[in-house]
Amino acid sequence: MVQDFSIVIDVGLKPHSFRFVSENSVSFEFSQNLVGIQRNLYAFILSLLPNRSDAEDVLQETNLILCKKSQEYNPDGNFRSWAFNIARYQVLAHLTKKRRSKVCFSNELTEALASEDFDIQRYQLTQKALQICYDLLPDHMRDIAKMRFKEDAPMKEICKILNRPIGAISGTLFRIRQNLIKCVQLKIPQLEIEEES
Repeated sequence: MVQDFSIVIDVGLKPHSFRFVSENSVSFEFSQNLVGIQRNLYAFILSLLPNRSDAEDVLQETNLILCKKSQEYNPDGNFRSWAFNIARYQVLAHLTKKRRSKVCFSNELTEALASEDFDIQRYQLTQKALQICYDLLPDHMRDIAKMRFKEDAPMKEICKILNRPIGAISGTLFRIRQNLIKCVQLKIPQLEIEEES
């Protein structure tokens, strides 16, 4: 007999922790599967969306849909693949909504990224390399990167704060991205060697 109850998920995300409660009744096995993949599901979504707040929103939407579709899930199937596929579609839907307001990944790029097997260790290694490279940026670049990427500040606001034209800020952001890409590509092999030791 399948026991019915409501699912409560608290993945402890900071600074925007949330609690999700489904009104759908789901099986114990389904709820265990869902709770068991929360961190990996969040990391997968975050790998496709650069903004943590957006990733948390998409995770919550994904959890909602997973619970609503719980009766459609085949227990003999691969739960993780099924859930990640739904998350992928939620990311695409989110990007479509945001497309008018900002520069973001194309659906084709997101599809390509999402279709590859997600490797949580590789993601964590990349995040570590990115943090090291971010810390190595010159102060003025780090300040601009922080405002744009971590605080999600609009370009006009950054220009106003720094009293610089938008072309100069855009050029600096381009150089920041290029520096970070090159640095991360160099740091990942070094970190892999360190982890193997």
